[in-house]
Amino acid sequence: MVVEFAVLGEVRVRVGGEDLDVGPARQRSVLAVLLVEAGRTVTADQLVDRVWGERAPVRARHALYSYLCRLRAALADVAGCGIDRRGGGYVLRVDADTVDLHLFRDLLDKARAADGGQALALYDRALGLWRGEPFAELDSPWLASVRDRVTEERFTAEVQRHEVALDLGMHAELLAELATATEARPFDERLAGQHVLALHRCGRRAEALTRYRQFRARLVAEIGVEPGEPLQRLHQRMLAEQVPQPTTAVRIPPPRQLPAASPWFVPRTRELGLLDDALAGVVVVTGAGGTGKTSLALGWAHRQDDRFPDGQLYVDLRGFDPVGRPLCPSAALHGLLEALGVPPDQVPAGREARAARYRGLLAGKRVLVVLDNAYDADQVRPLLPGDPRCLTLVTSRDRLADLVAREGAVPVPLAVLDEDEAVSLLERRLGHGRVADEPDAVTALVAHSARLPLALAVVAGRAVSNPAFPLRALAAELRDECTRLDALEADGTSAGVRTVFSWSYRTLSADAARLFRLLGTHPGPDADRFAIASLAGVEVPQARALLSELTRTHLVDEHRPGRFRSHDLLRAYAAELAEATDSAEDRRAALRRCLDFYLHTGFAAERHLAPHWPPITLDPPQDHVARFPVTDYREAVTWFTAEHHTLLAATEEAARARMDVHAWQLPWVLSTYLSRHGHWGHRADTQRTALAAADRLGDDAARATGHHLLGRAEVLRGNQREALDHLHRALGHYAHAGDTTGMAVTHFSLSEAHGTRRHHAKALLHARKALRLFRGAGDRVWEAFTLTAIGLCHAEAGEYVQALAHCAEARPLLDRFGDRDGIAHNLHCLGRAHHALGQHTEAAACHRDALALFRELGSVYLEAKCLDHLGDALQAAGERHAAFDAWRRAVEVLERLTHPDALEIEAKLLGAVVPG
Repeated sequence: MVVEFAVLGEVRVRVGGEDLDVGPARQRSVLAVLLVEAGRTVTADQLVDRVWGERAPVRARHALYSYLCRLRAALADVAGCGIDRRGGGYVLRVDADTVDLHLFRDLLDKARAADGGQALALYDRALGLWRGEPFAELDSPWLASVRDRVTEERFTAEVQRHEVALDLGMHAELLAELATATEARPFDERLAGQHVLALHRCGRRAEALTRYRQFRARLVAEIGVEPGEPLQRLHQRMLAEQVPQPTTAVRIPPPRQLPAASPWFVPRTRELGLLDDALAGVVVVTGAGGTGKTSLALGWAHRQDDRFPDGQLYVDLRGFDPVGRPLCPSAALHGLLEALGVPPDQVPAGREARAARYRGLLAGKRVLVVLDNAYDADQVRPLLPGDPRCLTLVTSRDRLADLVAREGAVPVPLAVLDEDEAVSLLERRLGHGRVADEPDAVTALVAHSARLPLALAVVAGRAVSNPAFPLRALAAELRDECTRLDALEADGTSAGVRTVFSWSYRTLSADAARLFRLLGTHPGPDADRFAIASLAGVEVPQARALLSELTRTHLVDEHRPGRFRSHDLLRAYAAELAEATDSAEDRRAALRRCLDFYLHTGFAAERHLAPHWPPITLDPPQDHVARFPVTDYREAVTWFTAEHHTLLAATEEAARARMDVHAWQLPWVLSTYLSRHGHWGHRADTQRTALAAADRLGDDAARATGHHLLGRAEVLRGNQREALDHLHRALGHYAHAGDTTGMAVTHFSLSEAHGTRRHHAKALLHARKALRLFRGAGDRVWEAFTLTAIGLCHAEAGEYVQALAHCAEARPLLDRFGDRDGIAHNLHCLGRAHHALGQHTEAAACHRDALALFRELGSVYLEAKCLDHLGDALQAAGERHAAFDAWRRAVEVLERLTHPDALEIEAKLLGAVVPG
């Protein structure tokens, strides 16, 4: 996989086109220093000095080792690189060409040794590596000095590139760039000379002489010196009309049809990289309306003069135009032939004849053809050049899959902007100061605009037109989902968001249009085709066909295999259409089918996660609800991982719609998954929703379940007073109903709650009550769980022999039923008891076995706790390196959960640093 290390902008690492997480700013500073010194040894003292400077904290060395440890882990799977201990320091082992700074310098060396067009291409490639200010987000004084030095290298390279370009006769293309550069550096003689020379060669002799006089006057007045000999000699030659001409013949490339690029175009690094890699053939930029396809195409095309010296052609194919029909290929060919110099009366009559003449004129040439706003592949195919040295760049709302499959076109899908790109667009329009003054408002504007370039452009336009308006006022106007599209209609012009979306919607079949509208009522961020089929009340194959139509026109995006979504503004547009077109009864029936799908599928999946947990009773699903088979534990975890955000949203929507049975049963379905994956806040929130629904229904069984599960959630969150209150309420409801199983599991939960508060006697009392009830009911699985819980109570009370005895009594039952969750807890309890008794080798073995099971089960918090206790056992056994590694992995898990236990384990790391 391609590896890229970048410091010419924000520090980042990309592997296979995806960003690698290399930690917080200080950790990235360590990486940046190693990247600057790639292949050279840097001592620990040098690293501390270069990362912190004079502000180094007392324990900087300890923090440094932690950062190096995490960087090693992050780079462990990256082929060909790593951080090695060598010669009293650390060295980053990496191919220098994968680091943009070193590649930049290497390309400059090659450019200075080359001539003409080859030199120009090398300079362009080197300068194209820059993404902004080097190490932009890092505050190290040493990196600041490197930043200044490298920035000066860039300026030198730009000046040298100007010299090469002027020698190639590209004076006209350089004028705007040189005008900007001389304003930025008003005393630089090299730039001044280049600007004057370019003006003179463009036939603007009087302006060139004026520029020279202005520069000389500024130099004499403010610095007190005359221009140097080269600039004075150029001035004399201009006066004598003896200015040297380019050494290479000037080639003015006909034709140049590209419309002006947007002055606020935000470069998209990944997409521009894909376009840069396409030397010839066909490239299709596809995306929904308003994503900036034309801006990307024109922004890139305007920078490609050197690659396509024989011309740039442009046609608006009007594929999704608000009025009229798409431009027919024959008419498009007529315009292209005229642009290539064919007189109108000599353009052939038929489409095939025109296409043949067009291909003949482009034979042997390197031309860029931009076909904007294409309707489908059939419209594009006759307009493709025949010469392989030409490049055709097509933009479309259609995916043009046939063009990709049959013509080998390179697809460049365009989604909404990322966060930084969206902010950059606003900065370009509004200025850095106005954006920096209201960061919260800018964040809201970006979110409410769904990071859609068109929507952001409308917002920016309104802000520019009303400079006295605070940005927070515009953000407040966009906050209401019901009126957001109205606020983004750009004063009713055809540039409005709703208007642009309608151009795609009008092309849909009736069934696809209905599905699009109903998707606006779907509660979650995305959905699979089974949920979508249930929503629409159709069979899954029909849903698949309709989704193909929606994805083809980019009204819906298949962002992961089998999962579909639209950005927020498209969802709002779909919901608006649904409310205007579909009856309230139809919309409610669709929502009920959708909730039934998630409830019944989730129930089946939960039975694989916790088959021992007492089940609830579900009503049968509605007609036309799809069935998604979940056959084992792994499939259940996979399904919940994909769907839990949607299930959370579905719970909220069920409560809002007063579908209260779904509103209390969906949280039950979610509870095990949320607990094991550390989403305890979500578990508590959903159970509060469940309790409110149970109260509206007047359902005591639902109340008991809600109080019990909310109590367990509060135990996990550390809110023990609230936990005990809810658990005792649950116990009262179960006792009133005579539900022995409910009472037993609640006593089990009360034991956990008291154990967390270190009330060992009360914990043991409730565990024994649970054991008596489970044995009375003949429930051997829960008997085994409770024996382990009693063992844990003894361990927490310092009674380790009794703990071992109860865990040993539970183990045969757990093995008989094969319950991995119970076995994992049993092993964890055994490990803690062995460790307290000084049996560290046995403790480590138990924790390793428990760790493997918790990892299989996806119980991330318990995985971290096992790693923590494993580290304790290994440290006590004298295995310092292994202990350090276990604690480091525990911290990584807990940091992902943002759990406060991470701080306690980090203290162990800092106190047991293993150098090297």
